[in-house]
Amino acid sequence: MDLNLIRTFMAVYQCQSYTKAAESLELTQPAVSAAIKRLEIEIEKQLFIKKGRGIKATSKADTLARRFQLALDTIESAVNDKNTLSVYCAEIILHSLIGLESIDFVESPCSQATIFQHLREQKVDLVLDTVTLKDPSFMIEEVYTEPAVVVCSKYHPRIQNELTKEIYYRESHLLYSGRWQGLNGFEQMAEEPIEERKITLIASSIASVALFASNSESLGLISYSFAKRWERKLDLAIYPCPIKLKNIEYKFIYHKRYLNDPQHKKIRDEIKCRIASFYID
Repeated sequence: MDLNLIRTFMAVYQCQSYTKAAESLELTQPAVSAAIKRLEIEIEKQLFIKKGRGIKATSKADTLARRFQLALDTIESAVNDKNTLSVYCAEIILHSLIGLESIDFVESPCSQATIFQHLREQKVDLVLDTVTLKDPSFMIEEVYTEPAVVVCSKYHPRIQNELTKEIYYRESHLLYSGRWQGLNGFEQMAEEPIEERKITLIASSIASVALFASNSESLGLISYSFAKRWERKLDLAIYPCPIKLKNIEYKFIYHKRYLNDPQHKKIRDEIKCRIASFYID
């Protein structure tokens, strides 16, 4: 249906006058009358009847007005929402950013190739994640770093107060399913040769790693901030990883066209401020 017909109808309905509606729309009265006639032919119902020197809306017009107003409000909201940015965010840091205005957060896809493809297709405006790939079309800006830590149940029968390398490799492990350039997170971060580990479960999310670690005798590797957030609720014990690892690096990834865009820069700065206040004691 022609949106102009709907706007004309709503003007007539609200003014209860063809003349006043024409003035508000800066159209001629015959043009407004013709538009209402076209709409009546389309819906096969009369919308207005004469009442004295004016007009009165029919019950059909009342029903249409309510529905059309909802539709127009939705359209207006979508247009006014142009300053809202779509942001992909890593699961392990997403919890600290919920509530920021003008941002629609979505958990990042597991595939880095998908992330960059969605940036190219403008399906997402900004990414905050631990990407390892590089692309000359995009800005990659470091935002925050933190260590990865080992978590297990606070009541683990064989681990209390200390986690050595020998104990670490002797125990079973939970593995996050995400892979980057063919390597899992542990393999990506390791700065020393690693030994084969016994894997009891491959989990689809970091949250699942923490949950299964709390309810089993297996060890999980997650970010320090995520571990501290759930330490008490899940009865987790947190230990420094006895294997030498690189820190987890959270980075902004966005198209170079947005480098100096005022709204985009404002959102990036707000995210940085929130992270600083959340993670820096």
